[in-house]
Amino acid sequence: MKTLIVDDEPLARNELNYLLTQNGQFEKIEEAETISETLEKMLYDTYDVIFLDINLMNESGLDLAEKIKKMQQPPHIIFATAHDNFAVRAFELNATDYILKPFEQARIDAAVARVASQIQPKSTEQTETLQQQDNPPEIQTNKAPSVLPIEVDERIYVLNQKDIIALSVEAGKTTLHTTEQDFVTSEPMNNFAKRLDSHQFIRIHRATIINKAHIQTIEHWFNYTYQVTLTHQLKVQVSRSYMKSFKQAIGLD
Repeated sequence: MKTLIVDDEPLARNELNYLLTQNGQFEKIEEAETISETLEKMLYDTYDVIFLDINLMNESGLDLAEKIKKMQQPPHIIFATAHDNFAVRAFELNATDYILKPFEQARIDAAVARVASQIQPKSTEQTETLQQQDNPPEIQTNKAPSVLPIEVDERIYVLNQKDIIALSVEAGKTTLHTTEQDFVTSEPMNNFAKRLDSHQFIRIHRATIINKAHIQTIEHWFNYTYQVTLTHQLKVQVSRSYMKSFKQAIGLD
């Protein structure tokens, strides 16, 4: 893999360069300290991943990420910063990971492993894309990131969307039910809904969104509706106003 470290602090670049060298998965490690220098390097070379600080002198790494996101084949972005209050915005920009200074080898290795796992299937995906060019699939996946960051009690958790069973609202609080635990936050459910994979998650009630992959059973319920049992025996009801879209989404219509 090839990587570019973007940070205006020489000591931080040196530290990260050393840890990436120790990781052993990079054939090329380059550095830049400004947005203009970064963009110039990207004109003449391609990178698998960019380690990006957020504060770059009088510039913002978030602005650079916006520009990179618009590229036809953008590199993975891992934010490497001393600030923990930009994580939600970072993941909205499709960041692969978000690591905090001071860096630790184990944390760097985990971030690199995440990138490597997403890069390896590329050759297969490119072959499938070529095969499907004449017959594009009826349903194409959206660009939603595979992770969803949430803030609970001043701590940010990064959840894999596939592990989210359902989202529900009660008394003004949003609960994210996952395979590991439940997370309760004051952030409105609609804020999360915009970032969920629209082909995987379906709304069954104005206060409930579920992950189709976690549906276990469906039973007839009152007033010609359904009760759905999800992973961990979580039971939810489909409201009448969402019955048609629910049946279409799971192939019952």
